[in-house]
Amino acid sequence: MQFSLKEFKDRHLYRTAVGYAVAAWLTLQVAAIVLPAWNAPPWMMKALIGAILFGFVVALLIGWKQERSLMAGGPVTALQRRRFLLAAAALLPAIAVALGFLVFYHPSPREAQPHNSSVPEKSIAVLPFANLSKNEENAFFADGMQDEILTDLAKIADLKVISRTSVQQYRSGISRNIREIAQALRVAFILEGSVQRAGNSVRVTAQLIDANNDAHVWAEHFDGELTDVFGIQTQIAQTIANQLRVRLSPAEKAAINRTLTQDSAAHDLYLRANQLLSQVLADYNHAKEKLTEALDLFDKATVRDPNFLLAYCRASQAHVVLYWLEVDHTPERLALADAAIRKAELIQPDSDDAHFARGWYFFQGLRDYERASNELKLAQRTLPNDADIFSLAGSIDRRRGRWQQSTQELERAADLDPSNLFRLQQLAASYHVLRRYAKEEAIYDRALAVAPEDKSIPVSRARIDLDARAETQPLRDTIARLLKQDPKAADEFPAGLLDQALCDHDRAAAERALRTISSGELVFFFRTPPGFLEGLVAFCFGDKARAETAFKRARTEQENIVREQPDYAAGLSILGLIDAALGQKDEAIREGARACQLTPVTKDVVDGAELTVNLALIYAWTGKKDRAFEQLTTVVRLPSNLSYGLLKLHPQWDALRNDPRLDGLLARLSSQPDQ
Repeated sequence: MQFSLKEFKDRHLYRTAVGYAVAAWLTLQVAAIVLPAWNAPPWMMKALIGAILFGFVVALLIGWKQERSLMAGGPVTALQRRRFLLAAAALLPAIAVALGFLVFYHPSPREAQPHNSSVPEKSIAVLPFANLSKNEENAFFADGMQDEILTDLAKIADLKVISRTSVQQYRSGISRNIREIAQALRVAFILEGSVQRAGNSVRVTAQLIDANNDAHVWAEHFDGELTDVFGIQTQIAQTIANQLRVRLSPAEKAAINRTLTQDSAAHDLYLRANQLLSQVLADYNHAKEKLTEALDLFDKATVRDPNFLLAYCRASQAHVVLYWLEVDHTPERLALADAAIRKAELIQPDSDDAHFARGWYFFQGLRDYERASNELKLAQRTLPNDADIFSLAGSIDRRRGRWQQSTQELERAADLDPSNLFRLQQLAASYHVLRRYAKEEAIYDRALAVAPEDKSIPVSRARIDLDARAETQPLRDTIARLLKQDPKAADEFPAGLLDQALCDHDRAAAERALRTISSGELVFFFRTPPGFLEGLVAFCFGDKARAETAFKRARTEQENIVREQPDYAAGLSILGLIDAALGQKDEAIREGARACQLTPVTKDVVDGAELTVNLALIYAWTGKKDRAFEQLTTVVRLPSNLSYGLLKLHPQWDALRNDPRLDGLLARLSSQPDQ
């Protein structure tokens, strides 16, 4: 079949061509708007143009046949209608290509580019905002802006948001490699920005970056008064949600739109206090000083704004931490925590932040794990990315003996907060008491990647050989290497130093370890009074006179603690050990047994197991070997810190040496599979 110009004109095919061209032009105009909005790749427009050209040929071929019948005579309107329909029909292949893309391909910003499939598509890290204010005092305000935007985004269940602790190391002013940061945190997008505050005015600049290709997806600046801060934060969070096309439930929208306080001065006080609390939760050093200051700031914030709900919740949390760390382990401290939550609940009875604070109180304050767990479930409704919730839930389930669920929750906390050493150490502690040493070793490797300069991590990793195989050489070599590099490093790993020295029966090393241990440090799992560890070292090396002097000094303080808190299981257990070492057998056994009754394994698997180990030790030190082995037989079947290496080498168990029953227990510990 051949076309000629005359036939083209006679058969009116030019009208078909013009009609098709108009329809094609309209299609391309629409595509130029729609395809970029759907993040279509560049080849999509080329494919659409190719489909339109193909459709043009189809339209001419069909028109050649159709015109023959139309030329025989017919109304003009019918002819025009057919040409229009013909042009539209010929565009169907092009439209099908576009629809096929939207229906079957429909990529996200990340899917349009090659990427690591292990990184969640909808994931983000909010880096610390730069402080552009002339007054350096406003640095905390910039941190607060970043923290509040992060907190708002973290309320979206459809989005993974990295916790504050893990992004703080990437502060402004240091060299930032966006791709490396995203890889380390396992996120697809990075949000960074700056804050400039002058008097009552504030300017916030934010930019969203696709970490896969360093492309700026969105950037904007916002100007307003200090009273507009929460509106700016909400606007940024909602814009980010729209850019990433995350689903927002009505409850999540309401949570993001919440205003903390209308008082800018109260907000400033809150930001300062919350920073101090966050520092303690990540690192217990100087907890008393920091939490005392934080509580003073929280109080001042609530004086300015009596309806500042979140300030009450955080104040309650600070009170509970002081109690949990035994800085102030008194009923009065718990009463203050309870009172702060009650004020929050009066403001908003069903607040998720209040539920979280109440869960924290039930767990670390009252050790009521059932109610604590129920409160956390309520809090998680609008706090789906809160690493603290997963960490707390994991700790609660660990004490309830729900080990698989606990480790999953602790892993989730570490995933949301991957640079937080505390999260990783908690996870490692779980694998340690489960005697799953290969898993524990892998966690310490992750921790070393996060903090290669940390001295305690290589010591903890090296002592796995002591616990699993009763080999002290790796731990001894690691400690020697670290001390050679820095003689003052010993205060970073006192427990490892003391255990290695005692298991090696090296008294000189044990004495050096004692000099590095602060009064009351948690070396013996439970907090011990001054003199206890000195008495233990002397006792293990047969120095009875020194042991008696040290233990008597320790007993005076421990007896006061028990007198003030007669149902404090850990306090009774330590007092029992002291009395056993001093030869007060009946008192020691009564105190150790009472401690196990107050906190049995059925109530608290973690503390219950450690109290049982202490009771076994009390029986061993008081000459009740049969009872000691009864307790140990129970303990070796439970997750606990009692390991093959400690039972075999530590001199505190020397009273049970040469008894064949000990060999049986050691055989059981050594044969436990490391899953």
